[in-house]
Amino acid sequence: MEITRRFDRILRLFFVLQSRSVVSIEELQNRFDASKRTIYRDLNALQAAGVPIVQEHGVGYSIMEGYRIQPSRFTPEEILSLTIAEKVMQGHQTQFIKTNFESALTKIKGSFELRQKDQVQSLEDKLLFADQTRTTEYLPDIIDVLLKSTVTQKIAHIQYIKSSGTDAVSREIEAVGVFYQNQFWYVLAYCHLRQDYRNFRLDRIREVRLSGKGFTRKHPPVDELRRQDIAAYATRIVIHVDREFAHYLFWERQVFGYEREERVDGHVVMYFTCRMHPTAFVRWFLKYVDIGHIAEPEGLQEEALAIVRAGLKRNPVA
Repeated sequence: MEITRRFDRILRLFFVLQSRSVVSIEELQNRFDASKRTIYRDLNALQAAGVPIVQEHGVGYSIMEGYRIQPSRFTPEEILSLTIAEKVMQGHQTQFIKTNFESALTKIKGSFELRQKDQVQSLEDKLLFADQTRTTEYLPDIIDVLLKSTVTQKIAHIQYIKSSGTDAVSREIEAVGVFYQNQFWYVLAYCHLRQDYRNFRLDRIREVRLSGKGFTRKHPPVDELRRQDIAAYATRIVIHVDREFAHYLFWERQVFGYEREERVDGHVVMYFTCRMHPTAFVRWFLKYVDIGHIAEPEGLQEEALAIVRAGLKRNPVA
């Protein structure tokens, strides 16, 4: 049994190395939950079997360019996972990502054994994912161009429609990275006009092209900038909701930065770190104003009351 487990681990190690340009020893330890000594032993086993492994000192390990083996040994669990991923991507709102994923998956399926192809076919009518409720159009190659901007460190020119307008404005940006949040793709970039980092929604970009000019500065990783952005602009919010009705908030609360909840007496206390404008949170919560209230910060409860009063004044009850 131990020999079988080691063989499976060595085989998976090979495909991890084949799928990446270079992998650090620490990443391999974490992925396989194994000691450094075990990883070294498995690497030596691959080399003894004739696999040309290259070590980049201080960086990691890779397989010599051009050496490939088709991954024909898919487990039933991997087949199921690929089939589920295909179903999820079929409902993805970003058309060019969906199309490219289908193309890549077709190539993977081409390496399946006959029995594996039969297994995929048998699962087709047993998995269902509801269609996305939102459809968003993006420029066909926009993510590709923006990521090229980050890799080549070339300034990008974009035509962008701000949320407050209908006409596109020109911007020069240094793209740091792209991220997906609340059903939209964004590029986090250094804006030359604002002289600061900004998030640009990709569906509002009407034109994008790379210039021949290089970046003017070195940028932190996108995840680091996102953490800084969240820390600087996030609002800590606490709400109290009647316990019997708290489940109504379940599906939407994630959008507003829900973190955790506590049950106290007859109500549920929910904690949020809201990255949107606090007013957006207030207007969402007004749907549940009859079953709860905003406990913190106090100003948001006052804002909610002000909105209700303004609504009653605008629409007086007969």
